[in-house]
Amino acid sequence: MARQLILLLITALFMLGLKSEAQTTPAKKKPVPVTKSKKWVSLFNGKNLEGWIPKVTGYKAGENPHNGFRVEDGLLRVDYRDFKAFNGRFGHLFYKDKFSSYILHMEYRFVGEVFADAPGYCLRNSGVMVHSQSAESMDETENWPVSVEVQLLGCTDKVKQTTANACTPGTTVFIKDNLTTEHCIPATSKYYYNNEWVKLDIIVHGSKSVYHVVNGDTVLVWSKAQVGGSLLPENYPVPVGTVLEGGYIALQAEGQPIDFRDIKIMLLDDNKIANSDNKSKTQVAANQPAPSTKVIDNFDSYSNNAQLASAWKPSVKGGNTTLSLEPKIKVLGKNGLKFGYITSKSEDQVSCSASLTGKWDFTGFNGARVWFQPDGSGRKMTIQFNTSGKEGKNINDLWDFDYLPEKGDTSPRLVLIPFSRLKHNTKLVTSSDVSRTFKSDSVIETTISIGGKNDQPGSGAYYFDEFAGCKIQF
Repeated sequence: MARQLILLLITALFMLGLKSEAQTTPAKKKPVPVTKSKKWVSLFNGKNLEGWIPKVTGYKAGENPHNGFRVEDGLLRVDYRDFKAFNGRFGHLFYKDKFSSYILHMEYRFVGEVFADAPGYCLRNSGVMVHSQSAESMDETENWPVSVEVQLLGCTDKVKQTTANACTPGTTVFIKDNLTTEHCIPATSKYYYNNEWVKLDIIVHGSKSVYHVVNGDTVLVWSKAQVGGSLLPENYPVPVGTVLEGGYIALQAEGQPIDFRDIKIMLLDDNKIANSDNKSKTQVAANQPAPSTKVIDNFDSYSNNAQLASAWKPSVKGGNTTLSLEPKIKVLGKNGLKFGYITSKSEDQVSCSASLTGKWDFTGFNGARVWFQPDGSGRKMTIQFNTSGKEGKNINDLWDFDYLPEKGDTSPRLVLIPFSRLKHNTKLVTSSDVSRTFKSDSVIETTISIGGKNDQPGSGAYYFDEFAGCKIQF
């Protein structure tokens, strides 16, 4: 009896700490589960990112391009002020330790506007990943870790979205003892807007139960997370159906600025794996899923620059283009491609181009990828695919992908090219036999272009390696 009274007292005190401020839409509070707790431990020191590991699509774990994750005024911020474009760089900031049963508390607010080139669903969108794989075990092309996402959404005057929903990249969960295959499960929260601080508590009891609590109101409950469902990377090393008793915690960045503060954790008595993951980075990396790709040109098949020149040919129009094999600046293998360029103010020389004529078969893939290192100039890079007509003839049916690196950026990365985001360029089409959708099995010519009318004239070199078909998470 005394033990029950103590538990009830702890719950009452916890509920007082979660008591919400007045909201515009009144709703009845749902109870927070009774938990036997210990003490709060801060995960964020308010000064720097100590203890946190960034992982951004196209980059290796630990790289934080343009300080997209930063600390200012005691806040942990997802901030894109130094980005020229989103460029599909989905990001997650992982805490270094692994947990199974705990209460995770934080406050968040959406600020600013979503990047114009981010997918539409990224409007007022972020999240907290739980039961996640580690940052080091993610493939460079993964957009989201295998985890369960406590999805954070905000509203505008025209868009109304509940927050603290559950989304399942590479997982499935049970709702009311029923397995659901829905990718996102809506919560019953109120609506929250830009610059409005929201208190979030995630109460996790391993695989048994997880509660989403917003401003003291329990808005969603799920249990029994397991590997499987949509967005699971091919060849993921953990078998489908494996129940997740715990994992890592990560904060999400999807092109929408957001601030976090007061991030702390309270370990519960049934926490079994806190700080128990002693694998080295090398061991974890060895267990990462094999990427589902098909390398098409890695520049290793050319024994010298003459052979390269017989395949990749600079355009007769445009600025001065020089191509050469590069043995030092590459991702793997013997060589990469050095693409030297000189552009001028002349309208017909604002960019430089080179093309490879030949069939690139992307059958079975929804995108392509290329290893890329810019030179700090910030000049636009464009990959263009020319697809054939019905009879396999060249009708100049062109599909473009633009990539805008930031000025001063010389960091190598993998650039993902989702076929669904290619821009159909029909200016030079010579036949009515034009497809409304990109034909992944009909690429007959590939062109790389550097520079554009909005770029300053000048000279430099971009580097490329390993063009490949790949399967991109969406």
